[in-house]
Amino acid sequence: MLFTEVAVTSAHKITQLKVPLYADPRRAAELSCHFEMDDQKLHSVKWYRDIHEIFRYNPSQKPPIRLFNITGIMVQGGDCQKDSCMVRVMPPPIATRAAYSCEVSTEGPKFQIARQTKHMTVVAMPDKDPIIIGAPKLVKPGEQILLNCTSDYSLPPSDINWYIDNELAKTELWQRRELSAPQPGGLRASWRVLRVAVPTTASGSLRVRCEAILPVEPPVVRDAITTITVYSRTQLSKYIANRGTYIEYKASGLIVLIWTFREISKFLSL
Repeated sequence: MLFTEVAVTSAHKITQLKVPLYADPRRAAELSCHFEMDDQKLHSVKWYRDIHEIFRYNPSQKPPIRLFNITGIMVQGGDCQKDSCMVRVMPPPIATRAAYSCEVSTEGPKFQIARQTKHMTVVAMPDKDPIIIGAPKLVKPGEQILLNCTSDYSLPPSDINWYIDNELAKTELWQRRELSAPQPGGLRASWRVLRVAVPTTASGSLRVRCEAILPVEPPVVRDAITTITVYSRTQLSKYIANRGTYIEYKASGLIVLIWTFREISKFLSL
């Protein structure tokens, strides 16, 4: 039996249905249903997740409240009054979207039913912006650098895009998104490597931006930006003469990778 968003016409009615648009899997979500009975007598209030009943309040029975735990969700309890009924549910630790319905029925002989439905999506927002690791302050034309962008923990894990001077960077197959081990509630951090070949004709600076996108509707976007100065040989000679030192980033790809993942581990342990 499928539920619709439209309440069934009856002498009584549901005046307000509160279902969070987003629910964090690390804490319980509270759903509430408010109704008016007019001159009708309340028979029962039932809550459904999709097509499965999860909660029932029947004031004429002992005990009046019954909980029905189903696969993927835990019903923690609830409280009902003559004109409202609240239920607490612990969302599953996976990114899902489900319909929650409140059904209010009257006593016989009519047994009229009013029903409303709203949807709730399980999602955990990131608390922090992503972080870019491995960006040098200075580079030379023709040099190659290896960067890493790591997102904060979230559910679902964030997708990551790189931009160089506001243009989407082309990435190689091995530069796919990687995920951390799941944390409480199923949250994961994600990271993605970018190899940048500084053009031999480049000068001035490169503006590199990492964009972490939480794939929900509407998408949640957080980003990090770093600016890398590009020196020509003439400018580099003047810089060395004026400042005394310049660290050349000629480490092998393997050493850079080892260092990068050590930094990722530090970030993830925060």
